[in-house]
Formats: sequence, C-alpha cells, structure tokens
Amino acid sequence: VELLIKKYQFDKKKVLDIGSSLGQTLFYWNKNSEGVEIDSRKIQLPRALGYTVHELDVEEGFPNLKEESYDAIYTNNLIEHLECPHLFLVRLYPLLKPKGILAIGHPTVPPFPFRSLWKLFGYRGWLAKEHINFFTPQTAKLTLERAGFKIKNQHFAGAERIHPILGKIFIPIGIRVLSICQKIDGFEYPSKRLSEFDSSCASEHKYFR
Repeated sequence: VELLIKKYQFDKKKVLDIGSSLGQTLFYWNKNSEGVEIDSRKIQLPRALGYTVHELDVEEGFPNLKEESYDAIYTNNLIEHLECPHLFLVRLYPLLKPKGILAIGHPTVPPFPFRSLWKLFGYRGWLAKEHINFFTPQTAKLTLERAGFKIKNQHFAGAERIHPILGKIFIPIGIRVLSICQKIDGFEYPSKRLSEFDSSCASEHKYFR
C-alpha cells in the first residue's frame, strides 16, 4: 500500500480492488474506489462504511462492471489460485481506462539454490497446496504481456523497504513480486494465435480482435 501510494498515486485513482476482503487495502485508495469479494460476510464492513463492493466469483467474470471505469486495478495473492489465469487477465483489460494501471502481486518460485535458502529461513509460501499456478518474475512478465499489459516495474516490497537497490537485487531470487503494468491500448492477438484458439471462452476475446 505504501509503495503504491508513494510511487503510483493509488490514493488519487479510482481503483478496483479485487479480493478486497474486509477492506484492508481498499480503504487506502481514493474514496470512489470499489472492491470485488466472493465472501458475503467480508463485504459487510466496507459496504457499511460507504464503499461499493461487488460480490463476485472472478472465475465467472465481471458481468456488472462497466468497461473503462477504473484508473487502476489492484489484486494480490489471487492469480496463483485461479484455474484460468490468462482469462482472468483478459477480463481485466477492458475494465481499465486507456493507459490504466494494473498492480498484481503473487508468490514466485525462487531459482536453485535460493529455494533451499528460503526454506531454511522458514519461507516456502510458493509451495502452498492451494496454489495451482506458479510464476517467476520473468514468466509473470511474459504472461501479462500476452494479455495486453506492459510491465512498467516489478517490486519485491519487503526488501525495498530496507533499500531500493536491495529490492531490485531480490526480485529474481525472492519469494514474491508486485508487477506494475500499463494497459496496452489497442492490443491485438497475432492472427495465427486467434485461428488456433478454439475454446468455450474464445468469445470473450472480442476486445483483442
């Protein structure tokens, strides 16, 4: 939160906070920001405080949200749990205004031998049993680019609090990353990709045709 406010002015943007829970991060963004949460019990507090929180399962899409409504989207510790991470990103694309910002955080798998070192210190969150997708900072970058987002920066916030240079050093060997991306306006899939893509969700890719 501190990093997103200081470096990217999230406190001045209309943010869609996906996985907003009880509002722990939502409350820090601009007051007209909105949340998305699947647990009906958790949305009661932010709604009581005047926030708009949509009760949605993100795996089913965002049917009631207007396109190009948000300056920024924030989501953390979510994409590693989803069955269809690419489709999730595709559905975020039209919700952002032109040149909108996506801030997405998730665990990363450290390279050998750093995996063993992290485990010695008791850190092994990337191996949680409920995770079904696994990323490195580089594969996260490529995944986001293929969904229409250009990486502006990546952060390992824990180390960055100590020193900015240390944060940069830890990105490739760390255990999580926060990617700051900008929507690529007018992004299109390569024509060959479209001709080969034939699944039940293909119709949702109209935004990139």
